[in-house]
Amino acid sequence: QCLGRMWLWGEFHRLSAAVRRSRMSNPDFQRNYFELFDLPVGYALDEEKLGTRYRKLQRELHPDRFAGGSAHEQRLAVQYSSLVNEAYATLRKPLPRALYLLEIAGMGAETIAGQPLDGGFLMQQMELREKLEDMEDLVDPETALDHLVTEIGEDVEALQQQFSRAYSAQEMTAAASACVKMQYLDKLLREAEQLESRLLD
Repeated sequence: QCLGRMWLWGEFHRLSAAVRRSRMSNPDFQRNYFELFDLPVGYALDEEKLGTRYRKLQRELHPDRFAGGSAHEQRLAVQYSSLVNEAYATLRKPLPRALYLLEIAGMGAETIAGQPLDGGFLMQQMELREKLEDMEDLVDPETALDHLVTEIGEDVEALQQQFSRAYSAQEMTAAASACVKMQYLDKLLREAEQLESRLLD
């Protein structure tokens, strides 16, 4: 996948030349997702600028614009448009953005996943999961679930702040640990949302 991205960055120089009205610079293969959207590398993000740049790139590189081009240009436009979508999906949400920041800092998925978790956090996760599993047996599960989702959301925000501070200080081990905890809570939050859908049905 990495080699595929490098090839796309290199080929984009030629493709962008075919977009005569395009004013964007020609990225090279060394650019990362942040540079693609003209954003500084960091956890804090200008979401408005991200969205504006995304829409601009999609207009300039939409495959329909190359319908009259060669098969190679059409194929490249589809691949580059897909890459832009992948980059946007990665940066727009806090957890994928955090994981990507660790990736470009040289920390692999196995290293991140292997970060040790303290007993207190694991105990908290067990308690939250027990609450979630017992939720449907309560007299007013909807209200209890709202409180639980709020509690999880507050924990997620606290971990996002921890990640941001650790990353800014280049304390990558602490940043990775916060990121793993965010993954645990993200999974729990998605399960809570699924339960909410069942209760509403």
